[in-house]
This record gives sequence, C-alpha cells and structure tokens, in this order.
Amino acid sequence: MNDTDLPTTPSHLFRVVDWTKSFLTADYGEGVYLYDTDGKRYLDAIGGTHVITVGYGVEEIADAIAEQARKACFVHKAHFTSEPQEHLATVVAEMSPPEMDARVCFATGGSTANEVAIQMAQYYQVETGHPGRRKIIARWHSYHGRTIATLSLSGNLFVRRNMPLSQLDFPHIQAPHCYQCPYQLSYPDCGLACANELATTIEQEGPDSVAAFIAEPIIGGAGSAIVPPPGYYEKIREICDFYQILFISEEVITGFGRTGKNFGIEHWNAVPDIITSSKTLSSGYAPIASISVHKKVWETFMGGKRSGIPTFMTYSGHPISCAAALAVQNYIAKHQLINRCEMMGKYLKEAIQKLAERESLIGDVRGKGLLIGVEFVQNRETHQPFPRATKLVGNIVQVALGQGLILRGQPGTGTSVDGDHILISPPFIINKAQCDELVEILASSIKQAKSMLNLSAAHE
Repeated sequence: MNDTDLPTTPSHLFRVVDWTKSFLTADYGEGVYLYDTDGKRYLDAIGGTHVITVGYGVEEIADAIAEQARKACFVHKAHFTSEPQEHLATVVAEMSPPEMDARVCFATGGSTANEVAIQMAQYYQVETGHPGRRKIIARWHSYHGRTIATLSLSGNLFVRRNMPLSQLDFPHIQAPHCYQCPYQLSYPDCGLACANELATTIEQEGPDSVAAFIAEPIIGGAGSAIVPPPGYYEKIREICDFYQILFISEEVITGFGRTGKNFGIEHWNAVPDIITSSKTLSSGYAPIASISVHKKVWETFMGGKRSGIPTFMTYSGHPISCAAALAVQNYIAKHQLINRCEMMGKYLKEAIQKLAERESLIGDVRGKGLLIGVEFVQNRETHQPFPRATKLVGNIVQVALGQGLILRGQPGTGTSVDGDHILISPPFIINKAQCDELVEILASSIKQAKSMLNLSAAHE
C-alpha cells in the first residue's frame, strides 16, 4: 500500500477561529517565502504574523534547538535555571534602554508577558504602600492578548464587541491616531490632547486606584502601524511620574528590531518601567516572551516583603525556547539585521507611497522600519472610511493570497468599527527585488478587489 491508497479521514483539529473556512496546509518555508503542500509559493508580507525576522529554514537556529533538546529539554524553575536562559537574559537586558538597568524574566507569549506585567505593576504598588492601586489604563484601538485580562485591556472595538466574556474594569483613553484624530484636531495645535487625556482619566478614576498605563509604542495589529506624534511619550512619561504609576511599553510586535531600533519606545525620549516583547524574540522558532524590568521596580521587589512574585508559568524560561531565541538574536546581531530592517523599511515604505500616488483608495501610509501600515478610505480629503459591510480589506487579503502574497487586514479606526487597513511586516532579510514583488502584487490585489466590489468608477 502506498500513500495514495491510504484512506482519508476528517481532521480532528478544533480550529478555534473561522471553523467554516477551508485552510491551506503549509509544507515548508525558505527565506521570506512559505510553500503549501501543493508546491505553491507565497511571499510572507506579514512574517507570520509579525513574528518571522531571520527568515524560514535557518539551519543554525534549528541546530541550536536540537542541541539543547539533547542536553536538557526542561528544568523546573523552583530548583534550576539553565545556561540558555541566563545568557538570553543578559542579551535582552543589554538590548533594553540602558537607563533601565534592566532585569529580565521570560513568559510563553505576548498575552502571558502582558499578564505578568499587569501583576508586577499591582505588586509594585502594594510594595510601595499603595495596595488600592490595581487598575491598568490602556488605549482604544489597541490589542494586548487573548486572556481575560489582556482582552479587557485591548481597545479594539471589533474584538471587544465580539467578546461575550466578562471584562475587567480597565479604563481606556483615545489612541494617538493623527490621521483619524478622535478629537478632530491637528498636530501640533492639538497640544497633545490624546496624551493629556491620561491625566484626566487618572483623576476621574482616582489616582489611588491606578497602578499603570500600558501602550504599544507604535500601535500594531489593531491599528496598522499608527505612529504617535513627537512629544507624545515624553508627555506620557511625565504624567506617569507625576501620579507615581508605572509605564508599560508593550512591544510584542515592535521589540527586537522591527522598527529599526532595539525597541519601539526608543524612537522617543521616554524610558518605560516595564517592557514586554514576544514575537520577534525567537523569530517564531519557539514560543517565548520577555519582560524587562526597570531598576526601580526590581530593587523595590528585592527590598520588599516577598521572596518572589507568583506570576510565572510552567514553561516560563523553557530551555529550548531560550536556546532558540538566543540563536536568533545572535544571528540578527551577526548579520546586522536591525540596521537592515531600517534600510529596507525605508525602501519598502517609499515604494508603497509611490503606489498610493496612483491608487485612490490608499489614504495613509505610515510606520517605521519593517512595520508599515496602509489605510484605505473612501475619500482622501475627509479621510472617510468604508463601512464595515463593504469588507474591502478582507477582499484585498483574499485576492492577494490567491496571487501568492500573504497579508492580514484589520477593521476599525479607533472610534468606529468602520475602516480598513493592513499591516505589512515581512522578515528582516527581505531584499529590494522582493519588496518590489510585494508592492506589485499588492497593487494588483487592490485593483482586482476594487473591480469585484464595483468601486473602480467611484474612486478613480
């Protein structure tokens, strides 16, 4: 009996999203490309999503994983640490803003890293004599994870309105979305109203009830690379200091080089108290996340009443995941991929901006490094979005997939579920020819989606 004679059986996989959808099966990846089991090639414009940095199929990363698996696949944190965990902590600490003098711990993913950061902030307030400070303030148009707490922090309206779960009482402020300003103001005459809303909200909630403020330096998946204006995070840092609350820089997407700097917050002169990061730490070769903690925070814990904080999970600091992440970060440093990320990001962004000059549906092109957002609008003058019912971005993504380009679209503008945008975040190793290929297929996909939706005549 050969493989073709084997009986076919229904899949026993319970897909927790889109369970009526037919999925492709990935076979292998190479560089910036992914191949399905039919041999079709796809340019991964989202790095799987926003994860892949060094590319698919890097032998030395696979070798590092195999070597650690042969040595010790797991050690219990109550008794042991491991060499990969110790070495990786040093690498992450040295990459963190030097003013932090950071200490580093690990989690299993972005959601769990943000969970740990929330609990750290609350424990910190207890240790400093403010046990009533438990609330975490977040922003609308944000996304922080899939646990109850991190979903409650997330301000993406599309996610929140489709979440029939109990939500924690976390306040939100408006996002710094200048292109779709929720205040209908313009920078710099706005006086950074979006940042000053943090102070207003702290006062309204009661300063003795707030532990921390959490924000993505550049709003990623939910907002598609929304870059706050100059001075925004400096004002946020000032407000956090005044009210003695912690500032958590959520860098699940922007950490470890994607924006052209080690961490996204380094584009501003504002040092956070905690940094969480995940996706680009291991380039997807193993699940892992990091939490970098400022000196003032870890010294408070060291001098406090507890001998530890019960926030960590069984697989925190998993030796194989740490070995994978360490190999990835060494590879990035050896090949200077963070500098390359900045350079190629500039090239790709300029190419998409040239596309926007001839494509009337593109209203805004934004971002830093290889984190580039494209927002689609009905009217460039008014920035009016398409209604959700149009499903513009969903059609663009589906057409692109058929043409061999992997994209991901998101709905909403921060104050409404209407609107369409995509976040482009390819591997750091992408070259100019591949950037050109990406833009060519994107242009073709937009044109075809316009025709399918009968938008061409109205928006030429």
